[in-house]
Amino acid sequence: MDATRTAESDQLRRDELTTQSPIQQTLELAGLVTAVGSYRSQPISFDLKPGQSLALLGGNGAGKTTLLDTIAGFLMPQAGRLRLGGKDCTHAPPEARRIGYLFQTDALFPHLTVSQNLQFGRLARENLGMLLDRFDLRDLASRRPGHLSGGERQRVALARALAGHPDAVLLDEPLSAMDPATRPAMRDELARHLRACSAPSIVVTHDPAEAMALGQLVGVMDAGELLQLGPTAAMFTHPTCVRSAQLLGIENIWQGVVAALSDNGTVRINIGLEPETCWIEARRGDELANVRLGADVRLCVRAADLQVIAPGQAAPERPNRFEVRLVERTDLGSVVQLRCRLGEHLGVLAYALPWQLRGWPLAPGHTLRLHLAADSVHVLPA
Repeated sequence: MDATRTAESDQLRRDELTTQSPIQQTLELAGLVTAVGSYRSQPISFDLKPGQSLALLGGNGAGKTTLLDTIAGFLMPQAGRLRLGGKDCTHAPPEARRIGYLFQTDALFPHLTVSQNLQFGRLARENLGMLLDRFDLRDLASRRPGHLSGGERQRVALARALAGHPDAVLLDEPLSAMDPATRPAMRDELARHLRACSAPSIVVTHDPAEAMALGQLVGVMDAGELLQLGPTAAMFTHPTCVRSAQLLGIENIWQGVVAALSDNGTVRINIGLEPETCWIEARRGDELANVRLGADVRLCVRAADLQVIAPGQAAPERPNRFEVRLVERTDLGSVVQLRCRLGEHLGVLAYALPWQLRGWPLAPGHTLRLHLAADSVHVLPA
């Protein structure tokens, strides 16, 4: 009987430590200014709801890791406030924040086994058996990190970051150590675990494809400034500036001049080439509500939105049909990358599926017909 009571008491204590009210599982930044050495960020503000994942995208030196370290408590902010789990923890030490952190290096203890690494610190009361099963680590439980592959080490580090019901999860380039063969599977596994996590999470990456796969929201950082943050689909179709479009991996960014405004909600843009190929028609969104004739603009076009029209295939009877000259063809396995030129100087990148090119001896110098839907052109003021 005493043993039963003790077990029940331990379970209640474990539940108290690991169970948080969903309304508390939030992360709120208000004007947070991060700094390390000579680097100082612009004020950063955003709120993450319970279970919401943010993929933070940016190049080297953008300030992404510094932001994570400040949220985790390893660095103190220069200004602003941070609320975690409904509590102000702007100046709280790391151990008071209940944060799961996966560092760029997995930071596993080399002298401890997988089981011992998973039960270190705040995870000491975690049900080890359930944890090993959840992350498919039971066969590795008695091994030390030095006897694991890179993918296995990363999975252990991920298990440690997500276990114990943290109030927030921070993942710094979680797939950077993966080899290309195992990276897609690990990305899918990580996405599955993040969807099942009740805490808000931030995933730092420099890869737009990873950001699209892992984030319900995407934020773009550059030189310490959060340029844009919003739902993933909207971010990749409607960047707010050219720099954001570049970091989001939009392959085609063309200069143009507004040549005509139509009553049907479209705008015609001259991209400065020969008369037969110089017109691009786009939908006139909110960003062009006040645009005037003759205004300089930038056209953002994703390579995947350019439709390759095969010989003998009827072209859509819609605008934005043009011919390009193939410069380079690269087979990437699932897609074929087509680097082309429109006119003498305008570079165009398009993709085609292998079956679309079957029986078509396409080589550099050949002419290709492309079509681009007006809805797929995003126009930014210059």
